[in-house]
Amino acid sequence: MDFSIVSHACLDIKARGKRLIIDPWLNEPTYWSSWWHAPPPVFEPDLFGADYIYITHWHFDHFDPRTLKKFAKTTTVIVPRFPISGLREQLADIGFERIVELPHGKSVELAPGFSLTSYQISFQDDSVAVVEADGTVLVDLNDAKPLPSTWRTFRRKYPKVDFILRSHSPAWSYPTRYTFEDPADRLPVDARTYMEAFVAAAQQMRPRYAIPFASGICHLHREVRDENRFLVSGPEMKEYFEANASRVPSASLVLMPPGSRWSPESGFTIAEDGMVVDMVGYAEQRAIEENERLEKVYRSEGEKQIAFDDFSNYFTKFFKATRLLRPFMRKTRWLFTIETPQLEHWCVDFGDSTITRSAQMPAVYDSAITVSPAVLSASLRNTVFTNVDISKRWRVHIKRGSAMRHFIVTNLLLLFEAEYLSPKKLLSWRFLTGYLRRLPEVLDYAQMAFRTATQGKDSLVKAVTSIAEG
Repeated sequence: MDFSIVSHACLDIKARGKRLIIDPWLNEPTYWSSWWHAPPPVFEPDLFGADYIYITHWHFDHFDPRTLKKFAKTTTVIVPRFPISGLREQLADIGFERIVELPHGKSVELAPGFSLTSYQISFQDDSVAVVEADGTVLVDLNDAKPLPSTWRTFRRKYPKVDFILRSHSPAWSYPTRYTFEDPADRLPVDARTYMEAFVAAAQQMRPRYAIPFASGICHLHREVRDENRFLVSGPEMKEYFEANASRVPSASLVLMPPGSRWSPESGFTIAEDGMVVDMVGYAEQRAIEENERLEKVYRSEGEKQIAFDDFSNYFTKFFKATRLLRPFMRKTRWLFTIETPQLEHWCVDFGDSTITRSAQMPAVYDSAITVSPAVLSASLRNTVFTNVDISKRWRVHIKRGSAMRHFIVTNLLLLFEAEYLSPKKLLSWRFLTGYLRRLPEVLDYAQMAFRTATQGKDSLVKAVTSIAEG
């Protein structure tokens, strides 16, 4: 086996005469012009002639239709068989003829002695890819956050891991896009939390080499360019890892920017000129280089507005899907300040299932949200509103004592968009058997929910970073 880093979360793996590409996001930008590569991808055109593609999950920086359209439609695309999933249908719409859904914990042989195993993780749908060939074991954790039972499974099945690859930098808008009326309501999550989670994953897996991965992005849109100062660069992750080397004595951290490669014959070949050390400086220079494209984005967004009907329709559908869960959303009111072009205030009362608009700012609300009309409109019409959180293109202010209610509703919106609140889907054979295969993880989540209910907000950090001992 040999492998190379193509971009942010894209791997190119070759073994036994076959080629596997994982998570090919090669275009930029994504997330409404918020996410750009840092540094850009490195690949040759023959990459699009790969034999196999594996998609870990449906987020835009892993599942990118624009990139996927460049591959031969006879390429075999492998996706996790999530209990509920639209990946097969979306891939068929792109034109792929060979689509394989891989059940949790199941392996597929790509060639004699070359296999891929998919482990589905999280109620938000993610997966870990374990690739084995020629005695080498590579575990691509990407963004996944395994819980204790899954870590135990990994250690039992893979006692000798050669490589783990994992993200190490904040990808969500919390905490940097949030402000709190009462600072005591903040959850204790920051950039260090993500670095600590990387070290904890290495502790769990005990690999020969730990590779910082799936964090090769910067923010160029003017709304979020200040977010670059909160990102964790590869060298920063290496410094933190080496400061905690006593906890992972068997592992070495190796920085592999795009264009870097490993093979059993040559070992590591590192693309030294691809390393981003100063993320802020890099993003500022890239913004100058991409100024023409960015100005075009600003003009286009400035011409777009959000229709109240789109706003109302989205949340009305959510209310119908969550009518039995209304007690968990009592006293939860989100206030959106909208320029239409006049300033208006659109209020969603999750407890009463009402949606109102007013020229006057309401006196009572729990979360005040500001978001570009262009982003809000596109996210609602495409039922991907929760991706605004990943894009960081919003601001959220939480009133005193409302933080837990805000995050409960946010997670319910995630479930709604993934169709996990559809009775038809929940009662399907696919859903029941899918989670039966993942029963230990279900029990882990039940324990986590109990801890959150009894111990409060600090326990949610484990849900964000999965530092829980396995």
